[in-house]
Amino acid sequence: MKYILYMTAVVLLVIPHGLQAQTDVKIRKSEFRKGRDGFRDAWKHIQNGDKYFETKGVWYGNAYEEYLRATAYNEENAELNYKTGVAALLSDNKDEAAGFLLKAFQIKNDITDDVLLFTGRALQYAGRYQEAIENLNSYLESKGRKKKDEIAQIKKYIDECGSALMVTEDTLRVDLLNLGSGINSGADEYSEVLSRDNSTIYFASRRQLSKSSTLYDDTRYDENIFLSSMVNGKWSPAVTAGKMLTTPLCEAPLYLNPTGEEMYVYTGYQNEGDIRIAVNKKGKWRAPAPVPFKINTGGSETSFTLSSSGMELWYVSNKGKDSYGGKDIYFAKKLNERKWSKPVNAGPVINTPYDEESVRLSERGDTLWFASRGHNSIGGYDIFYSVKNQMGEWTGAVNCGYPINTPWDDLFYHPSWGDDSTFYFVSNRSGGMGGLDIYSGRLLPPEPVVIPVEPPKPDTVVVRDTIVIVKEVIPEPVVPEPPKESFLYLIGRISDSETGDPVLAKIDIIDLATDLVVATTASSDADGTYRVRLPSKKSYMVDLRASGFLSDMKQVNISDNYQGESFNLDASLIKVKVGKKVVLNNILFQTGKSILTTGSYTELDRLVGILNDNPLMKIEICGHTDNTGSLQLNLKLSEDRAKSVVEYLVQKGIDRARLEYKGFGPQQPIADNTTSEGRTINRRVEFKILEF
Repeated sequence: MKYILYMTAVVLLVIPHGLQAQTDVKIRKSEFRKGRDGFRDAWKHIQNGDKYFETKGVWYGNAYEEYLRATAYNEENAELNYKTGVAALLSDNKDEAAGFLLKAFQIKNDITDDVLLFTGRALQYAGRYQEAIENLNSYLESKGRKKKDEIAQIKKYIDECGSALMVTEDTLRVDLLNLGSGINSGADEYSEVLSRDNSTIYFASRRQLSKSSTLYDDTRYDENIFLSSMVNGKWSPAVTAGKMLTTPLCEAPLYLNPTGEEMYVYTGYQNEGDIRIAVNKKGKWRAPAPVPFKINTGGSETSFTLSSSGMELWYVSNKGKDSYGGKDIYFAKKLNERKWSKPVNAGPVINTPYDEESVRLSERGDTLWFASRGHNSIGGYDIFYSVKNQMGEWTGAVNCGYPINTPWDDLFYHPSWGDDSTFYFVSNRSGGMGGLDIYSGRLLPPEPVVIPVEPPKPDTVVVRDTIVIVKEVIPEPVVPEPPKESFLYLIGRISDSETGDPVLAKIDIIDLATDLVVATTASSDADGTYRVRLPSKKSYMVDLRASGFLSDMKQVNISDNYQGESFNLDASLIKVKVGKKVVLNNILFQTGKSILTTGSYTELDRLVGILNDNPLMKIEICGHTDNTGSLQLNLKLSEDRAKSVVEYLVQKGIDRARLEYKGFGPQQPIADNTTSEGRTINRRVEFKILEF
């Protein structure tokens, strides 16, 4: 077999280019020894550290531990500090590297030609971005020949530090949690996919399964697929996903279909890595088989996702056509039951000359999540998103921000199904179990704004015993205050439509002119309130999403002459439960007919979004009329109108098997039919939740 590749080989470079060829620095006994006591043990640690250092790969971590023990004997040796810093930088201890390298440079500033390069990279991982830029620039300006591609890579590091200075100015309010030892290990865990009820997680791991596990040239074991279940709010200890998904070769999960019966899998033993499909029969996964669309090449395909409608697929390849460089994201659309369009490059809005990876579509299909080494990454892979506008075009990539993104590798973003205020992602950041770990995240509500109270002015009258001394007060010159910058906030409360209880909801503010998300916040789970700053006075669409509730969108129109500092928008969300009926507003038909007018499309498209958000939901469309005219005619008219709504939803990609319709005529009034206002209310279209 010619190729046996593992996914992380094409996802991550363990040692970034430009950091592989460090100078061979020797720690000399005569310079290291400073006394008899403890020298023998310390020197043994250096010898062990050197062996690990020369082996490279995951063994840099062992080298760091050995060198660290040696510094307890002598922490003033320049060469030991240099090698300790380099070993830290090239292992999972990156944020510890800067101190050792700075000290090595301080003791002996000519210790190696590349000390400034390593120090700059270490300072980047330590979050000291301005210092990192200065050291990297000093390295570029230093003597010695530097290859063209090395110079380009170092300039990329400098750009990353510049991006970090801007991105980290606005820290996100998120709660991030390592999933712990039940799922993560000292090896790499990544490429997580979740079942639609969020109760089962599949992921790839490169941990050792047995003595016969395959060890590859990056000193890691072959990758296999594991699974864990949510039990009493906690993930159970992970187990292998079955014999066919834990072979001596390499497999990683990419996408799980809504029923949980089909899993798209990366297989490293096909070409340079192909996408195949595994089917679950009677609780057991069968061997991955070829996919029914032409997306695999002679190169590596490492990521895959389908839209909720099943009409669109996205994937990553390093050998696709019209590449912008490295690995790019491609998509294809379903033309009919058997045929798909040819794959198309997602274009420069998404792809860059660097690698893109881990593509994922939102449930509504309007947001694309992916990882990239390009755009305004702050280091390694960063997680980005792009939003589809009303023209069907994907807008510019937006960095998800800090602390989701770090100078480490952050990728494989996966929103929870039905609740995108919680999410999962993968990172090799400091503080993990080792290598790549899987994390969960939760958006937090905004912090309450504390308005400072001015201290009272000192009295101008001082009382001493019974003597009153009146001081002469000389008024200070009045200095006009600079005009204060005015901000406009959208405020309000999100509640349950039935109980009035507070609801924790993710709130996206969308500029209607550009169709871009310009602000995001979350309502408090304690009282349902929220507060978010608006860029300017104009019209916005407010997208509301909460776990267990139907999503909703509200439009706010703020005129230029609006004088208030805040604009209020309260909203109540409808809890999802079987039997619940929801009235569809502004569903309009031609008079006496069942032909929808264009004014109905906005509300119906919102229903399409709800169905895409909840792919297991089945509904019944219910048509109603007032009591004017014949009962038989009204029954037929209401049924025809309900059928027209179903046909519209089917045309928008909703599976007909999820839809039923029925006409009730005037038999279920909700208002008084003796008034024109009541009759208008009774002429309505509802949907009832049948399954969820």
